[in-house]
Amino acid sequence: MVKETDTNFTVSHTYVYIYIYAEQMSLQVVSTEARAMYNVGLAGLTFWSPNINIFRDPRWGRGQETPGEDPLLSSKYGSCYVKGLQQRDDGDPDKLKVAACCKHYTAYDLDNWKGSDRYHFNAVVVFILFNLASFPS
Repeated sequence: MVKETDTNFTVSHTYVYIYIYAEQMSLQVVSTEARAMYNVGLAGLTFWSPNINIFRDPRWGRGQETPGEDPLLSSKYGSCYVKGLQQRDDGDPDKLKVAACCKHYTAYDLDNWKGSDRYHFNAVVVFILFNLASFPS
């Protein structure tokens, strides 16, 4: 597993992290606009994003919504995304600008498999399988 302190950390990851932090800045703009829409009664303050499912199976069909299959990258992406949406302009850590809700944390990649869909299938995930998603500690 590659750690951020490793000397052989790839250049491509560096560019991805730069992009993620830039994304955090753009999400602050999105949350400002969302707050304005709320203030005039046109929207709520709950955002069902980001999608942080670890993308393991291309048959899922929603991989473009995720940061990919790298757990470290997904955790950085999710963290910056949420901070970008929720962080207030005045920096008050006790209040939110909008509420972000990470979705599809794990065990959520069933779209239409053998007649089952995500609306009618009750996935019982045992603890060992939950840990197989390789979440960084």
